[in-house]
Amino acid sequence: MKKTLLLALLVALLAPAGADAAAKRVVAIEWDTVENLHMLGMAPVGAADMKGYDTWVAAPRPRGMKDIGSRQSPSIERIAALRPDLIVVPDYRATKNLNQLKKIAPVLVTHPYPARGSQLNAMVTDFRRLAAAVGRKERGERVLQQLSNTLARAKKQLRSKAGRRVAIATPGGTASAPAIRIFTANSAAADVMRRLGLKDGWSGNARYGFATVGLEALSRVSSSSWLAFVYPPQYQRQVAGITRTSAYKRLPVVKARHVRTLAGTTWLFGGPRSTMLFADRLAAALK
Repeated sequence: MKKTLLLALLVALLAPAGADAAAKRVVAIEWDTVENLHMLGMAPVGAADMKGYDTWVAAPRPRGMKDIGSRQSPSIERIAALRPDLIVVPDYRATKNLNQLKKIAPVLVTHPYPARGSQLNAMVTDFRRLAAAVGRKERGERVLQQLSNTLARAKKQLRSKAGRRVAIATPGGTASAPAIRIFTANSAAADVMRRLGLKDGWSGNARYGFATVGLEALSRVSSSSWLAFVYPPQYQRQVAGITRTSAYKRLPVVKARHVRTLAGTTWLFGGPRSTMLFADRLAAALK
């Protein structure tokens, strides 16, 4: 009997980890994974385009990660050298190199922009999948409870603004050919607004939750609506080039003085932490 138990114990100790073993060496190919791992108390061993992250994403991130190149074309050689036990990549960035990545390590493919349904709900689903993959489900649920509490608090702050229509925009295009990214009804940002008791100030859906339009298209945002402008400080000059034009000054929402700029860097494609920052800053800008 003792020999049988000892043999079973020895086999268990020597057996390779199962497919459901918690990942410890994670490579992040998109910024939301970096943010989410940080909220789960982990740091990826490698990540893409951290300079861009620091420009656009206000959520804190871990330090000391190895650079794996760009998000669009990460270096397969650098990823392999890190010996990851999990690679996390969104479906829209996995079309070219998914098979190569799978030869290096198990791959968790996220789906932030579903063809149907809520992009905010998709974010929550992907966050839970990541938490499970790294063995931190309980911590993940605590983070999601913080998100729920933040949305409830922001909704309470905006109680007097309930039912107001709000359009969310960021700068797009280039300095010489400026454009506006306006967030559509299926975006996570619009979903957050609805959960705060507000209404969409822009109609329609788009693959990634925003439409790129010319300045004149903002005439669709009525004088009774509000426009929340979201951009990092580095884009101040480009935004100023838009707001100084006579076309901008003639917009109904501008003439009504219903334009608000969200403070700081607010990333509208992130995880729970970025979503909390957006909700808090939107409530502060509109109340």
